[in-house]
Amino acid sequence: MLFDIANFYKNAKEYKKAIMYYTKIISSINDDNQIKSDLLYRRGGSFERLGEYENADKDLLLSLKINPQDAYVLNYLAYSWLERDYKINEAIKMLENAYASKNNDPYIIDSIGWAYYLIDDYVKAEKFLKRAVELMPDDPIVNDHYGDILWKLDRKIQARYFWENVLKMDDAEKEMLEKINIKLIEGLENFKNDI
Repeated sequence: MLFDIANFYKNAKEYKKAIMYYTKIISSINDDNQIKSDLLYRRGGSFERLGEYENADKDLLLSLKINPQDAYVLNYLAYSWLERDYKINEAIKMLENAYASKNNDPYIIDSIGWAYYLIDDYVKAEKFLKRAVELMPDDPIVNDHYGDILWKLDRKIQARYFWENVLKMDDAEKEMLEKINIKLIEGLENFKNDI
């Protein structure tokens, strides 16, 4: 029951309350329990959403210590590091491991494509991001990422097409829409690119 309550609060973006319930459950189970790995992943994600990166990294790394090949934890931690421009090379290795076990997961494909984008390997990035768009054509983040890589590959008309697509998506966040509008006017030349 506590697990359901914790998940409810996490889904409702009430991360502090979710953390409180996840912590109660975590403190009551064995260290090597597979369920503990999942709970640490969920609590770590809640910390990450609050910007408490030290606690998030600690939980996600503990989750990986229990279950080192969990592709979703690898992806979450690596993507979080990419967002913070932190340990990029280590993040890429984690994403390659995640991709090796879940090579059809669009979120993992997007993450690894974005990682290659951040290290300026645009050809490799485009391969992954194109696949992510094929799997999730209605995802604003994936379309934004794909537009960015197309711009870097000097396919500017196509880039604008994908950015304009984002403007039509109901689930695109306001901050993203503002950034897309800037990209449509100025491109990426003067744009500080983050995730």
